[in-house]
Amino acid sequence: MTAISSIIRRLTSPFRWRHSRLTLAAILLLASVVFLGAGLAGLLLTSDTSVGQFVPPVDDSTALPEAPHNDSPVARMIIEKIGVDAPVITLGLTPEGVPEVPSDPYEVAWYGWSSKPGWGSNAVFSGHVDWTVDGQPVIGVFYYLRDLGLDDVIRVVLEDGTEYSYKVTANRAVPDGDPEGLEVMRPTANDVVTIITCGGTWIPDWSEPYYGHYTHRQVVQAELIEEEALPSLDVAP
Repeated sequence: MTAISSIIRRLTSPFRWRHSRLTLAAILLLASVVFLGAGLAGLLLTSDTSVGQFVPPVDDSTALPEAPHNDSPVARMIIEKIGVDAPVITLGLTPEGVPEVPSDPYEVAWYGWSSKPGWGSNAVFSGHVDWTVDGQPVIGVFYYLRDLGLDDVIRVVLEDGTEYSYKVTANRAVPDGDPEGLEVMRPTANDVVTIITCGGTWIPDWSEPYYGHYTHRQVVQAELIEEEALPSLDVAP
């Protein structure tokens, strides 16, 4: 964004089994508890499967800098290649220790336990691949995420107008349960964004709590190439 669990979907009846194929899958399926110490100390991920429990080691060399460039909230994500110009909301954990998910198919979630853009490490985002609105299926904000290619640009804009541009370096479908789904969420030594959504094929399974699951997680990673700061104002003496 390894043991995994079912995707949290917002289903209300079997007739809406496609209602909540949530794009948070790599995180939600990997994580049941996240322990935060001073800053991001790492993720403790548990599962109800037989694989067990994983505690990723913390690499001090990838710790977030003490003096970040900009503490303004993340406001928007723009990906012109796939027609994304979406608001970004900040999410964290539920009282049960599970990462929260967007309630709107057109919103992007940034997770406050990951790095902020421009802070020199890994900023983790997620969004829906599809959804149901008033009983009708709609595409989600990251429906076309799989179409991004190398060197395509992802722009992240903060509330104060500062903008960061990232160049796509990887776009891959990670099989459900692959340990790589955990690795992509860990801190990095360079400034990157990681975007996670559902991918592969939807497999209906009425024995599951939410009537099915996706076979893969689509993961895009991109490296910082440019920072455009908010222009300073000239103050007359």
